[in-house]
Amino acid sequence: MKFKKNPDYYVNLEEKEDIISFFLLCQSLALSPNSQKSFHALNILKQTIHKRLEINPDITDMKELMSIEPSDLRGEDTYRLKSLKNAPAEFMLNWYEVYDVIDPVSEYILKGKVHVSKYELAKIYVEVLGKKIYRYLNSISEAIIKADHPLHKKILNSIKFYSAPIKTTEKLSSNKFPPCVNASFNGVSAGTRNYAVTVLLTSFLSYARIFPSTKIFDRNFNVKLQEKEIEVILKEIVPMIFEAGGRCDPPLFKDQPIEKENVFYHLGFGLTSSPNIKDFGRSKWYLPPNCSKIRENAPSLCHPDDFCRKKFYQIIDKEKASNLIKASEKRDKKSLGEKILEALEKCDTVEKMSSQLNISEKEIEKQLDILIRNKIVGYKGINNPLIYYIRRKRLP
Repeated sequence: MKFKKNPDYYVNLEEKEDIISFFLLCQSLALSPNSQKSFHALNILKQTIHKRLEINPDITDMKELMSIEPSDLRGEDTYRLKSLKNAPAEFMLNWYEVYDVIDPVSEYILKGKVHVSKYELAKIYVEVLGKKIYRYLNSISEAIIKADHPLHKKILNSIKFYSAPIKTTEKLSSNKFPPCVNASFNGVSAGTRNYAVTVLLTSFLSYARIFPSTKIFDRNFNVKLQEKEIEVILKEIVPMIFEAGGRCDPPLFKDQPIEKENVFYHLGFGLTSSPNIKDFGRSKWYLPPNCSKIRENAPSLCHPDDFCRKKFYQIIDKEKASNLIKASEKRDKKSLGEKILEALEKCDTVEKMSSQLNISEKEIEKQLDILIRNKIVGYKGINNPLIYYIRRKRLP
């Protein structure tokens, strides 16, 4: 088999060639359906399908996979959805068909129907299709391995050159946890324990241990785990979550055993009380809730410390900043604002800039306010407990 170098060839395939290529790829991935390269290839396939749907959203084809009806929202429900998503609901789906690929907290669900926009429909369809393909890979894996066809191996081996490197897991640093996580970890009272343990702690500990990276907040980025990393979640993270539940008053899982299933659901194993490695992917692996969600759902957990309030500065108008620095070099004299712009290449906090420039933090803050008003500099705060943890770990 000879691969063509022109990518347009693969984009503009005839339907027959497209189908043959798809099944050849699936058969090749079935040699190792749970490997990182298989997950990566499946993710690329889903992105390709989504792009095609953006160009030609064919609802008829989607109906072969899931029930799709025009949304029947009326009156107040229509306004509620618009305020929730700022987009009109055009379709409704059966909840039981898509529950494991959507976030029920952010979706509008009424009488067993999920009401979605056209954009959301395409996204959900691709996720449902991805899960169906994944199940297909596992169902044919044994037969493909027995067949031992050299073409399958050649295709699978070619994928490794395009696979992204996986992020190395890191041991947890509990001394870097934000206050809300520490409170949840040490056990809380009945009014807060379900949210603190099942929602916040479950998502935070798993991502902090397995994938402590801000990349997870990119909507187009999908985390795919290897078996050893899924095993870490089951053997290391789950016991920590259950222990934290035991420290609650009254003990969470003794009082509500069903919450164990919710923990596994939030970790991506679906609704089960005894998951195994192959169950991972049956539900969404939930991201840690942001700070505003925590304040809204469990205000007693939110006790910000100084690091929670810290601002991280960056240049947002690089052209204007570069011109100011060049002008200062020509006149051989730099203002404090220009010195700060130079310092921002290596420093992102007031404390770091003050230390580097040997100028008081108060003066630095005054100049930063001017640069912000002129839209040359911007800043980001801590808006998620995982971001708090990641930034704290970066400190010397």
